[in-house]
Amino acid sequence: MRSFLLSLVFFVFSPCIGQLGGLHTFEFLNLPTSPRIIALGGYPISVYDDDVNNGVNNPSVINEQMLNNIALNYTNYYTDILYGDVSYCFSFFDYNFISSIKFIDYGTFVETNEYGQQIGSFSASEYVISLGSYKKINSLFNIGVNSKFVYSVLYDLKSFGLLLDVAGSYKHPNNRLVTSIIVKNIGFQFAPYLTDRESLPFEISIGFSNKLEHVPLRWHFTFQHLETPDLNIAYDSNTYLAQDNFFNSVLKHFVFGAEFFIHRNLTVLLGYNNRRRSEMIIEDRKSLVGFSGGICFQINRFKFNFSRASNHFSGPINTFGIITNFTK
Repeated sequence: MRSFLLSLVFFVFSPCIGQLGGLHTFEFLNLPTSPRIIALGGYPISVYDDDVNNGVNNPSVINEQMLNNIALNYTNYYTDILYGDVSYCFSFFDYNFISSIKFIDYGTFVETNEYGQQIGSFSASEYVISLGSYKKINSLFNIGVNSKFVYSVLYDLKSFGLLLDVAGSYKHPNNRLVTSIIVKNIGFQFAPYLTDRESLPFEISIGFSNKLEHVPLRWHFTFQHLETPDLNIAYDSNTYLAQDNFFNSVLKHFVFGAEFFIHRNLTVLLGYNNRRRSEMIIEDRKSLVGFSGGICFQINRFKFNFSRASNHFSGPINTFGIITNFTK
């Protein structure tokens, strides 16, 4: 326990160079596949229930309710890009594990020579195989680790790496408040695409969730990218694309979500990602960029999930998922 806390303090308070999206390799790791998580703003949630997708993204909330559950998710992304995953929770020597396979297919591209003549076609894709488990420290505190093997094929270039996610969750004894801290993508790119190794999409986030006692509502609140205090977009070393005051810079770390329990078999989801909205809106066409929503409903032993997230004015992203337990 003491070693874990010392390691956590080291990662949280050690100096980190602030970098934003698009500057790292294996960026597809930041694409959430769970419709529930996408609908709630796109970040892992701190909930102890039977949703195996939560255990994939936050290994410290893995629990007995997820045992033998299988989840399949599919997202039709922009242009011809599609991605998804399949996850399964199983028991081995009295320990619960979650295994997952995630993929992203960038589609087929036309290959031409220097004269513009078509000489063939090629494809690009990336994969990650993960295995996670947890340890219960006591009735209130859990820790979890998720190991990931990443493999990328971009035309004739290949790369692979090994990464870890480390998480801890605390459940308050007097109410339904759950707090989690997640340190994602700690690892090493063993085989670079060319000669130089690239940085990984390292991130630290803290999430809170609370199911109200007398209201059919659970709220979620997440601080994203704690390792990068300033989330302004820089296009050179001295000048920012958009100057923000301190208050707006702080707000870019906030992600909000809410689950409304309409019926025991029906839940409506809403989310808001302030950083996404501030970075992706068009000034004269702000629309609902940054907002997301979804629905979860259950029929017999099957849970169906759907989310719709507006990442840009050009169009929303639709994600579909299903969770079931074949042993029931």
